[in-house]
Amino acid sequence: MKISQTFGLIAMAALIIMLVGGGIVTFQQMLTHENKYNINSSQAQIILLNDSNISMYYKTFFHVQDWRVNRTTIANGSIHDMYGKTVTPKEDVWKVEIMERTCACAGIKPIYVIEGYVSTETGEVFNVSTKKVSETSYNASTCASTTCH
Repeated sequence: MKISQTFGLIAMAALIIMLVGGGIVTFQQMLTHENKYNINSSQAQIILLNDSNISMYYKTFFHVQDWRVNRTTIANGSIHDMYGKTVTPKEDVWKVEIMERTCACAGIKPIYVIEGYVSTETGEVFNVSTKKVSETSYNASTCASTTCH
């Protein structure tokens, strides 16, 4: 085997090791971040879906898992409570977004959206809303992430 081929194999192996190692470190950081809260992102979604109005909306309009996107992120700063009043929680809050396309056909279509804020410490729900909007007016990544185009 030529020296250049050997060097190429060693470089490729090193790159693979770095990528796998980086992925492991990133995953561990996500777990550490998630573990510092009393309520994790999955629990926040369940809390939101247990609301009677949200539960009915979900049962009525959300039918196809492959067309759905669930996203839970930490929201910083001020948020709106159930009455539209701006509040700044003392603790971090999860912003829970559950979205589902109305069909899998090509093109920009309406999506059903459930959105809410849940305390990372107590599970208190600060705001919940439901809506049907165009993908472009809400979030274009919804469509891309469900590989409909």
